[in-house]
Amino acid sequence: MYDLPPGVVFGPTDPEIVLYYLLNRVNGEPMFEDSMNYVTECDVYGDPNAWIKVFQETHMERLYFYAKLKKKNQKGKRIERSTQCGTWRCQKDEQLFLNETQYGSKRSFTFVAKNGFNGMGRWTIHEFRLDGVYGNRANHISVTEFM
Repeated sequence: MYDLPPGVVFGPTDPEIVLYYLLNRVNGEPMFEDSMNYVTECDVYGDPNAWIKVFQETHMERLYFYAKLKKKNQKGKRIERSTQCGTWRCQKDEQLFLNETQYGSKRSFTFVAKNGFNGMGRWTIHEFRLDGVYGNRANHISVTEFM
């Protein structure tokens, strides 16, 4: 999944995450073939064992996933970020600009476990979304950076 040469780290910038990975994914555009190995599908807001397992298998400190966003109800704009084991609580919301034009947003969340869930460590995610000039697209996918 993450076969990088020694000394090479996959660390895209915020504009690269939103304008390359996320925008191409939402538009169904082809991407650089090897880049498909670095941002993969994961039900981040579903079973936490899915992403914990990936961390355990790869021993990476930072991972990137495409995550489908689930609305709390049909008409609302709020996103469901609770799981059976805990909740992702928003810590910070930031608009992303390039040449004074907003193209996306970045939200930071921390995982608050429910009683009885024994996760490893403290989990933080950065959720990148299309906004601004790309905000009118049918956008139900985010790129989530786990740390």
